[in-house]
Amino acid sequence: MSSRRSLFSILTVSAVALLAVVGFGLWPRLTKQRTMLADAKEESERVPSVRVAKVAFTTGSSEIELPADLQAEIETAVYARVEGYIVRRLVDIGWRVKKGQLLMELETPELDQQILQAKAAISQGLAAVKQQEAQVMQTRANLKLAELTAGRWKKLTDEGVLARQDTDEKLAAFEVRQAELAAGEANIAAARENVAAAQANLHRLDETKSFAKLTAPFDGVITYRNPDIGTLVSAGASQKEVFRVSDISKIRIFVNVPQAYVSAVRPGTPTVVHVEDINKDYHLKVGGIANALDLNSRTMLAVIRVPNVDGPLMPGMFCRVKLMMPNPPSVLTIPADAVVSRNEGQMVAIVGADKRVHFRKVTVARDTGSNVEVTAGVSPGDRVVLNPTDEVREGAPVEIRADAEKPAPPQKKAD
Repeated sequence: MSSRRSLFSILTVSAVALLAVVGFGLWPRLTKQRTMLADAKEESERVPSVRVAKVAFTTGSSEIELPADLQAEIETAVYARVEGYIVRRLVDIGWRVKKGQLLMELETPELDQQILQAKAAISQGLAAVKQQEAQVMQTRANLKLAELTAGRWKKLTDEGVLARQDTDEKLAAFEVRQAELAAGEANIAAARENVAAAQANLHRLDETKSFAKLTAPFDGVITYRNPDIGTLVSAGASQKEVFRVSDISKIRIFVNVPQAYVSAVRPGTPTVVHVEDINKDYHLKVGGIANALDLNSRTMLAVIRVPNVDGPLMPGMFCRVKLMMPNPPSVLTIPADAVVSRNEGQMVAIVGADKRVHFRKVTVARDTGSNVEVTAGVSPGDRVVLNPTDEVREGAPVEIRADAEKPAPPQKKAD
């Protein structure tokens, strides 16, 4: 009995000791878990603190550098006007040609047959005219005889020698001959019209045949050619071009001027064109502007012409155009670290009056490094978040830090 009590006591002590050990082990864990849950709740309920800057107008630079491409003054695709096989090709890519110079000659067997057929139709029509003229001559002779006969019979009838019925028949025969003469003359006129139509058709075919010789539309350089000798060329602009001729004696430069600078760019605005491939600067002036903005890019097209007598410039080259503007425009400027790139484009986070974040897409006209100039998406006085983190989400509440609000970018002085 005592042994059972001793065993029970030992088991009880062991259980108490085990519970104590387990309790001492779990207590720190439970305490840490409660602390972590409390911290997580506090973190989720905490409003992010952000730094902001106000959007403001600043004076833009008196010069702006923009990328541009070189294009030929005139560039024309030469198409075949008649279907045929190439029998001669007299020029190749890179050749300089003069206006009217023969470039290619085509063989046109089907057109040649049509020309022969048109000539045969003219000969047939002329033969028909001669036949109608002979019939008219015969009709005139018959008409003269009928006129004389009718006159004699009328005189004899008036003298009472012949019956009135016989005279009427002769007069009717005379009128029939007159109608036959009118019909014959009309047939001659119709036959002559048919000959004129056949001659016009032959003239058209001859004109079409002249297109079998492709000539240069102006002085220039062959920058593209497609087929080789023996190739069947189809007619029409819907087909592939045969040659491309470019006049590179003068080069055009097309520049897309951002909306913020449109008011300062006019014909005559001084420019410096730098062509990196030849490391050369050209001091020129804007030749013309489009006076309208592209709805997609909000830019205006400006055209600059560059003399290219010696031919160092080539269409397709890249260049940089520096526009020297006498009156620097006012542009909306925001810090560069407020702009974030997303799939939708370049965005900024705006803190509204409700202290919630609202993302807007902006159009950047120019990046100066520390600041960017924008033409759309923000308004003066808007507060943009600087260096927005993942906590700054659409519609999320934020708290503007009281330590500092970044001032608007300083006004730039014109150069």
